[in-house]
Amino acid sequence: MKPMLEAINVATNTSLKIETYRATDYCESTGWHIHPEFELVYVKNGSGMLHVGSQKEQYSDGVIIFLGGNIPHADFGNKDHDNNIEVVIQFKKESLNDRLNIFPEFNGIKRLIEASGQILIFDRATKEALSNKFEKFEVLDSQGKLINLLSILDYLSKKSTPKQLFENIPLSKFKKDEIRRLEQAFEYVNTNYDKKISVAEIASQLGFTPNSFCRFFRKMTHRKFISFVNEFRIEKAIEHFNVNNTNIAEVMYKSGFNDPSYFTRQFKKYKGTTPSDYLKVKYGL
Repeated sequence: MKPMLEAINVATNTSLKIETYRATDYCESTGWHIHPEFELVYVKNGSGMLHVGSQKEQYSDGVIIFLGGNIPHADFGNKDHDNNIEVVIQFKKESLNDRLNIFPEFNGIKRLIEASGQILIFDRATKEALSNKFEKFEVLDSQGKLINLLSILDYLSKKSTPKQLFENIPLSKFKKDEIRRLEQAFEYVNTNYDKKISVAEIASQLGFTPNSFCRFFRKMTHRKFISFVNEFRIEKAIEHFNVNNTNIAEVMYKSGFNDPSYFTRQFKKYKGTTPSDYLKVKYGL
């Protein structure tokens, strides 16, 4: 399983990491994660939940989302349709800015990149207009990918008015040590969500007492730690259900729950329905 602090490995001959995923590809979820790189994501179709920082936004029929670095987020894609495509573009702000600064004509793109710190969600018309550009990345060489990305950013900066999700937890106001500890807390949950989560253990690993850890986590995320863990586990349950695992008890244990009634209550709390009703809608069971 990948750690919560995701390492973005960019090849030495390029300043970008661009991956294209199809619905039939196996792609292990990174879960709730964070990385310093900026991220532009195109999802061709299907519906899902954008879970970014403290914000949530439902999308349908695909989406384009652009967010700045060091913003905690969950995976964006879905496997609703066999022909779905997800394109994920990641880059360091400095590496792209170095290129843009050479030409003052790119000031519009630079302003767009700055605005991505507020989390930008683009409308369906913009997604449709740019779908061919996003979907051709996988056949382009490194030079072509950079040119194609600049063309996309040019369009986004001129011909669209995105919705902004103003992040309620701007990590820039926190110290680097606080961000590091939060990343370690995310990593602990991502690694141990299917086991018993011990507040005492994670607090000790991070150099806190249990009470001071809970206060720290709430300060950083505006959420109780146990609420975060429960919702994370429910998202994992959804992932298991979505790969044709329809055994509720098995999914419950795989997601870290061991009480059926508690699992059902938490599932309904975060998904608005019970596990059995979710399966009835998804698979007609």
